[in-house]
Amino acid sequence: METKLLTEKQYKTLSKNLINAVEKRYKVVALNSLQNANYVLKRSIYITIEVEKDVVIASLDDIEAFSYADTAYEAISGLCEEIISVYEDLKNDRTNLSVLPGKWLAFLDEIIEIK
Repeated sequence: METKLLTEKQYKTLSKNLINAVEKRYKVVALNSLQNANYVLKRSIYITIEVEKDVVIASLDDIEAFSYADTAYEAISGLCEEIISVYEDLKNDRTNLSVLPGKWLAFLDEIIEIK
């Protein structure tokens, strides 16, 4: 025998409230520039913006890079710098990379063009 815990209306309200709570805390946005004339994105990449209390965190999960700041703009700027830094570090040590950093470098080689 099936027992319903929520009515259809309660279920819809709960679903809507959960979606709104997640959307207020997390956003996925397209990043079209690394904000550096020497490093150009060949295509858009998707980053996550998360608000945790009074801190905004911008992250690129593909390479496990992140930055945090008081505003989304500052967090995104910091993330752009972090992406470039990770790319330069990996590129300079290309021959000594283990599997995961090697995959990160392959991803970054696909999306970044150096001018």
